Amino acid sequence: MKKLILLCLVLLLSGCVDKEILDDINIEVGVGYDLAEDPKDKYRGTVLFQEFQPDKSVINRTFSGSGKLRQDLLLEVTKQSSEPVVTGGLKLAVFGPELARKGIYDLVDSFQRDASIGARVFVATSEGKAEDLMKGEYGTRGNSTYIYNLIQHNIEHRDIPKTNLHILANDYYQNGKDPFLPRIKKIGDDKVEIVGISLFSKDKEVEVLPVKDMFFFKLLVDKYSEGNFDVKLKKGDLAAVKSLRSKHKIKITDHHASITINIEGIIREYSGDKLASEVVDAVQKNLEKKVEKECLRLLKQFQELGIDPIGLGQMKKSKHRNFDFKKWEDDYKTLSFDVKCNVTIEETGVIE
Repeated sequence: MKKLILLCLVLLLSGCVDKEILDDINIEVGVGYDLAEDPKDKYRGTVLFQEFQPDKSVINRTFSGSGKLRQDLLLEVTKQSSEPVVTGGLKLAVFGPELARKGIYDLVDSFQRDASIGARVFVATSEGKAEDLMKGEYGTRGNSTYIYNLIQHNIEHRDIPKTNLHILANDYYQNGKDPFLPRIKKIGDDKVEIVGISLFSKDKEVEVLPVKDMFFFKLLVDKYSEGNFDVKLKKGDLAAVKSLRSKHKIKITDHHASITINIEGIIREYSGDKLASEVVDAVQKNLEKKVEKECLRLLKQFQELGIDPIGLGQMKKSKHRNFDFKKWEDDYKTLSFDVKCNVTIEETGVIE
């Protein structure tokens, strides 16, 4: 009898679920936001949809609208779409430069409140209008998939620290750590590239780290599992350190922060004649000096900007009860730093 009752309940509940056929809806897979030109509006949003063709090709379609809230933008887009618009497939959100400098809190908060949007959505800033970036034709699998994979690849194998909507919101809401986002640029109708890291004070962009600083920034805020870096030697020779792995330790007192960075790697290429042991030693020492110098420079730069993307305040708070963030803000301005890097070359490949 119990089994019969359970079966009836399952049948009744299944009949209450709204069904949506993929071919009969427009799934939002990407969105770009800029400041609206009309003063009565706040944002201009460009929503990206993908239509899959019988030959497995993808057609990118964009609709734009303006409004004071994210829901206003979706309403404008819905008026232009012949099918219902759903947000459950969102992979990517991009903020234009003017909007990033003015503040992105309202939109990030809106994403957080939308249960259909996953926490692993990639968020980025753009160099140039986000609307223009959305309207390109990138790759063969659709614009959203192309940019998503671009960011994912650079997190796993290159110089972007781990980032997504969840990490962005967590950094924003906790005291003692400021957010950062990858910055991307449209360099052609069919190409996008990573051009830096946007640094935020709360929800406002205050600086953009160039590509040349991204390697050292990731050493400070994340860890490498499969990185790459080219080391210059005195005679003008180059050594490519591949399969690079790193981790860091940070110790903080009231007036000083000590950072130790450990790097392990393999020399895969060398432009000189012979990769002798003294050359390997030189590669290790040169990389250590370079990391120590550049990381120290970045730490002082963050201090001058009044931001803490490393999360030193959060680290100190975790070890002290009744932590006073007001006092920490004053202490951070005069905090001294030292960076110690230890490099170990584990292999030299078949070139020795």
